[in-house]
Amino acid sequence: MARVRSGRYLRRSRVYRRQAPDPMEMMGNLFDVAILIGVGFLIMSLSGFGLRELLSAEDVTIVKNPGAATMELITKEKGVIKRLKATDRTAQGEGNAIGTVYRLDDGSVIWVPTNETTNP
Repeated sequence: MARVRSGRYLRRSRVYRRQAPDPMEMMGNLFDVAILIGVGFLIMSLSGFGLRELLSAEDVTIVKNPGAATMELITKEKGVIKRLKATDRTAQGEGNAIGTVYRLDDGSVIWVPTNETTNP
């Protein structure tokens, strides 16, 4: 004797029946993988250019092409990165000397601050 299933059980089995897999479900996973690869390329490119310090939490100042017409100053303070380029503009005004700059025989430049403190 065969068992007869009730109508209520048949309705539940239709509702919970496994649907065919949606091909768009994989797009979310591919997007996550693409983001990880992009971040990896960003870190590798910064490391390759010697700018790994920009990823750290500390404040950093980097001088590119020092003394050249295309000199750039890159600063990172409190997580904000600023890029300053050298220009031909000059400034005028009054002020106090804060040190002396020397060019050594090997071409490097050093700055020696003065020890005197003055209050305006």
